[in-house]
Amino acid sequence: MPTKEWFEQYDRIKKSLECSADLDAYFSEKEIAGTNIDTLHVGNVHFPTGTIIACDPLVQLEDCPPYLQTAPVGVYPVRICVALDEECGDRYACVKVTIRDQKPVRYELAMTGEEYFDEDIEDGGFFGFGVDAGMGCIADIQTQEAYIKYWQKLYEADNNIDPYNDLFCDILEESYQKNPKYQSELGDWANWTVPETDCNVVMFSSGWGDGAYPCYFGYDENNNLCGIYIWFIDIAQDYTD
Repeated sequence: MPTKEWFEQYDRIKKSLECSADLDAYFSEKEIAGTNIDTLHVGNVHFPTGTIIACDPLVQLEDCPPYLQTAPVGVYPVRICVALDEECGDRYACVKVTIRDQKPVRYELAMTGEEYFDEDIEDGGFFGFGVDAGMGCIADIQTQEAYIKYWQKLYEADNNIDPYNDLFCDILEESYQKNPKYQSELGDWANWTVPETDCNVVMFSSGWGDGAYPCYFGYDENNNLCGIYIWFIDIAQDYTD
């Protein structure tokens, strides 16, 4: 758990970390700032504990820290907003897990408690998860635990394997074969259940590729969680610069 000092520092800057963009518009509109968008439905994600992780699944699925914010236990639909542009190609701009059918009035930056507040943070700044292999994902911490056990079994049988070439490569290619829309032949998203469990992870290409990307929890006027958003591309800014 974070220290008392961490929470005190966080409380001082928390308001500055809220997202001012209307992330839900990525899933309710047909265009943003003149850029056409479309939506992919990629199945459901199971949150058996409600403690959430988001990371690059090819790099950090085994050890990424969970968020302090939580979601109600349940199974929720996941959608990807795709920015459609001839010059940049079709790119995944935002991912949404719908918790309830209400529109958020504020977006709170997801925090792990491991962030360092050693610099001044401007409004709209963020702490995000790192991407080193061009992918992001969202899952429950129980899925992380199930994956660790599953991967250990594979690794004990052959310690020369790696997550992409010996697991996720085939999973992503199979996803493309079944659902080619807005995917390359290598696969750009997959909804994978850890074998012999009901724990699944939804993974997807990360907007502009490697970098750091924020996750936000969206709340309605009654402070009820409406959705969880992973924001890859600020369409209004990036496609007009």
